[in-house]
Amino acid sequence: MEKALWLEERRKGIGGSDVAAIMGLSPWKTAYQVYQEKRKEVEDWKGNEATDWGSRLEPVIRQWYSDTTGRSVKVPDKLLVHPKYPFMGASLDGFTDDGRVVEIKTARSGKDWGEPGTNQIPDYYAVQVHHYMTITGFQVADIPVSIAGGSPSLYIVEADKEISEMIIEACAKFWERVQSGNPPDPVTYADAVARYGKSNAEGSVIASEGALAGVAELKHLIAQRKELEAVEEDVKGRIIRFLGDTADTLIDSAGQTLVTYKLANGRKSFDAKAFEKDNPNLYQKYIKTSEPQRRFLLK
Repeated sequence: MEKALWLEERRKGIGGSDVAAIMGLSPWKTAYQVYQEKRKEVEDWKGNEATDWGSRLEPVIRQWYSDTTGRSVKVPDKLLVHPKYPFMGASLDGFTDDGRVVEIKTARSGKDWGEPGTNQIPDYYAVQVHHYMTITGFQVADIPVSIAGGSPSLYIVEADKEISEMIIEACAKFWERVQSGNPPDPVTYADAVARYGKSNAEGSVIASEGALAGVAELKHLIAQRKELEAVEEDVKGRIIRFLGDTADTLIDSAGQTLVTYKLANGRKSFDAKAFEKDNPNLYQKYIKTSEPQRRFLLK
């Protein structure tokens, strides 16, 4: 499916990569961010180096799985939809003739992965394959994974009715929020800024005990940061004084580089004030005013 069409289809429901986020299990995304995506409040995510590399390796790992298990893998040419809950969708990496979901992964480390052949996979991937089994009705999901670029290993997860019901309930509640325009609560700083950063709220409110504790903690953290920055500068100064005019590189006894202190080229910058003075009309032509945004200031 063409990527633009695929992205548009994904907005019509909750996909496997969304489930961990809406259940609070994703290390990369929050429920609020998924809500924004479904409501078209943010631009489509373009992916990154890791996801690009994973896509490149997917056919190779799929072939390894087929060669290892003797099962042929079919790749759907469209998004699958739950027969009863149309807001639940699945974009499968593949499935087998004997009714097994195939979900291909690449991982940078073996953290949260158990012994190959077991069902011990990271929770955020576990709910994804359970989501797929809920939609397809398949009872088993095979997860071939290449960890740190190594040879693939295979993990096997069986369907669980209780987990399936939990996923259906979470998806139903979340999709109701999307349809009614009722966003989930922000859980991160980025969420909070996205949710409230453009509000024109005015006036004062008396701080709760929690808010007072937050202000005190923030002041303490800022004081700690300043102390650490002072210590950091002192340590850097000692190293620079050791190098002095003698060398620009510090090495250990084995010749391994530890620190460099080299003369860099001067930084070029655009003198906006001078340009405005010399070319006031042209300067105004290229001025852009950003959308108003609230600023957080600690007093």
